[in-house]
Parts: sequence; structure tokens; C-alpha cells
Amino acid sequence: MSGRALSAFVLLAVAACSGGPPPVSGRQTTPQAPDTAAACFARLDRLQGLKYRKLDPHVEGQCGYDNGVLLLDIGVPVAGLKAVSCPVAEALYRWVHEGVRPAARDHLGAEIVRIQSYGTYACRTRNSRPGARLSEHARANAVDIAGFTLASGRTVAVKSGWRGQGDEQSFLRAVHRAGCARFNIVIGPDGDAFHQDHFHLDMGRGPYCR
Repeated sequence: MSGRALSAFVLLAVAACSGGPPPVSGRQTTPQAPDTAAACFARLDRLQGLKYRKLDPHVEGQCGYDNGVLLLDIGVPVAGLKAVSCPVAEALYRWVHEGVRPAARDHLGAEIVRIQSYGTYACRTRNSRPGARLSEHARANAVDIAGFTLASGRTVAVKSGWRGQGDEQSFLRAVHRAGCARFNIVIGPDGDAFHQDHFHLDMGRGPYCR
């Protein structure tokens, strides 16, 4: 067999052994494998001050979640939270304690006492647009963050602060970068017209940081 023919044979053999993309099920809840879920919950249990309640699997048409949790306490009150996946719970905790709180001290000289969320689980399409693909919110795999309240009572909102005062801009950009280091997908005001007033943080297929 010539060298060229041998090369062609090898390529055909490799192609025959390569699997195609996995089939897509009707209800896409991005379930974790049992060992992965157990490992995630074990990590949650080691996070200081984190309190949560495991939720039963939930099905709502094509929406739903497996291995969801309700966050009861992450050390800083976060308003508006519903069900989140275990990976989102872990990423949110680490983002708040390793990213948001240090950034507030560095750029605003203050402590964060409250975080305002626009929500987590919601059975809807991306940006609630008819005909669009399901949002990661439909799998409890995302959280939207709109603002931060300081111990002084001052509130830094994504909508007004992203292009607002210098210290607010630097703080929000720092927490945005910190989000990109901990979540798979982060979309803020520079991302598109739908995210002018909040940060979208999710653990879907990434990475994407905008």
C-alpha cells in the first residue's frame, strides 16, 4: 500500500471511530452526573456560612432542573433568589466573597450589606424573545444581579453606575471581571441592549465574557 493510500485509510478509520454530537432530549435541564452532583454538594457543605436547602427535581414543560438548591444564607443578603443549580450556588458564593466584597473595599471603601437580584429560575426563552432558545434561567443555571447596597446606605446600580461616577465604574468593572473568572458566561451593559441594567451570570456552555 502506498503512503498516500495508507494515510487515507488511517483518516477513514479515525472518522469511523469518531462519535457524532450527543442526542438532544426534549427537556433540557442540564442534569449533573450523580458523582458530579455529589462532589458539588460536598463543596457547598465546606463553604463557610453557606446555608441552603436541596430542592426536588422540577419539570415545567421544557424547563426544569435537577440538583437545585434554595440559598438561605451566603453571608450577604441577596434579594430575589429562587432555585439555582448547585454549580451556580457555588460560583455565586465565591464571586461574592472573593470578588464583590474585596472590590467594594478597594474601590468604594465600604462593605457590601445587600445585593439586588433580578432572579434565577424562570421558564422562559433567552431575553424572553418569542421563538428564541431556552435561557439558562429555564434550567436554574443563571442569576441576574442588578445592584449593590453599601453599609452607608448608598446603592450602586449596574444601570446607572456602569457609565456613572468613576468609583462606581471601577467597582462594577472589577466585579464583572471577577464574575468572568467564576462563571462560564457573563453578560453586562457592554454585551447587548438586553443587559443594560444587570449582570447575567450563568454556568452554561462557555466561556463568554462581555
